[in-house]
Amino acid sequence: MATRFSHSARIDAPVEAVFTSYGDEAYWRDRIAAVGSARDTLDDFAATDDTITVTVTQHIPEDDIPDAARKLLNGQLVIVRTSTYTGFDGRRFTGSARAEAAGGLGLIDGEAEASDRDGGAVESVSGRVKVTVPLLGGKLEKMVIAHLDRLFEAEYAHLNRWASTR
Repeated sequence: MATRFSHSARIDAPVEAVFTSYGDEAYWRDRIAAVGSARDTLDDFAATDDTITVTVTQHIPEDDIPDAARKLLNGQLVIVRTSTYTGFDGRRFTGSARAEAAGGLGLIDGEAEASDRDGGAVESVSGRVKVTVPLLGGKLEKMVIAHLDRLFEAEYAHLNRWASTR
């Protein structure tokens, strides 16, 4: 059984600036440098007028992995994360994301919606975390969600800085 999560963030820039930021490869390179580990990589980036697809490999250092999970991993945890943003109509757009842990240990999938609100934008994400480790799966899912909350906070803080200067 998977564990659900949700997160919402306000961006102090119009939703158009958010979509434009996501559609800028320089944004992703800067975000990777600012948020995450030195080993994180931008693996794929494609943007058309309507659709943006980004694949990033994230390396979670061993020190950031709870003891219960460390026993199952050799060193750090490697996650491949693909996000797609589409349907920008001038006032809102939607997104989807899928992240897989190396070795088939787990899967995160989710949806997002960003829209104009009070002179800025609000992006809300929701999804599911599934860890495929017998007996420890539920406990590890909760740990993953706690990590996701911290990661989302850092990513949205970066987006706020980036979009406000555009």
